[in-house]
Amino acid sequence: MQWAIALTITCVAAHAEPEATQTFQLHPGWNAIFLEVQPEPREPASVFDGLPVESVWTWLDRESRVEFIQNPGEGLWDQPGWHAYFSAPKQAFLTNLFAVLGNQAYLIKLSGNENVNWEIKGCPLMRKINWTSDSFNLVGFHLNPDTTPTFEAFFAPSSAHAGQAMYRLNRQGIWEFVEDPVRATLHSGEAYCVFCEGSSDYQGSLQVELPMFDGLNYGAILNEQTVTIRNLSEITRIVTLTLSSSAVVLAYRNYDQSSGFFTWPPLEDMPPVILGPGKQTNVRIAVRREAMEIGVAESVLKISDDSGIQILVPVSAERIGQ
Repeated sequence: MQWAIALTITCVAAHAEPEATQTFQLHPGWNAIFLEVQPEPREPASVFDGLPVESVWTWLDRESRVEFIQNPGEGLWDQPGWHAYFSAPKQAFLTNLFAVLGNQAYLIKLSGNENVNWEIKGCPLMRKINWTSDSFNLVGFHLNPDTTPTFEAFFAPSSAHAGQAMYRLNRQGIWEFVEDPVRATLHSGEAYCVFCEGSSDYQGSLQVELPMFDGLNYGAILNEQTVTIRNLSEITRIVTLTLSSSAVVLAYRNYDQSSGFFTWPPLEDMPPVILGPGKQTNVRIAVRREAMEIGVAESVLKISDDSGIQILVPVSAERIGQ
């Protein structure tokens, strides 16, 4: 029986930066998770405070191949590229993981005999997967917690991954081969061991490009930005854009066929975007400072499609008082 992480993402407005909450259900033993948000502070002792964590592992060396180890419990000590945090004082000297980063996959070993619900807050990150060629990679993906794609459907657009070996960690802490990718589904917040044949920059069939790689930051003077959305799959996709809060007021450029002019309706009124196979669209999004309170405001833009992909984009803008 396959094990899956229970994950929900709830976006909220923050005072310092756009913030989202990821919720995991961890069980005793080994857990493979994908952290989408950047916690602050980043020190492992702070991030995992209150959890019965024995150790936390991640792969940070992108220059060498990842050797596949079916059972993490047999030891990752002598494998190059692995970085770990140990909570026990007697093992603290072995720690070489000093910061927990968002958009990163981790192996967490939990003590005890009961499941633990873990909520972690932070700013969503847009950093891309940096694949190691001709190697297994410990990775996770940006997915909708409620609608998840199958392995076959998710990796179909990528020749570097389609048909390659993929593993998920089962409840016994053993990497289990995904035998039926046509039916097996990925899950939001779960990390996998995926083989990459040759080079790849694949992040998923829904690709989002921003003027600034870390989000939509309008600051105090910028008025408009363009978001490029691409459908890399061979199936028509329906894409929606929604804001997590009204702290930042946004509008999108729309061509009014009846008048022949461009208009700027509120972003919440934007209809779903229909993207054909291999097509792309540019969405021009403007900030409406006159409808905002004075000061800095933050929100999170959720870009999702009907295949189960969900990308969280930090948004911020400032209105200067008169």
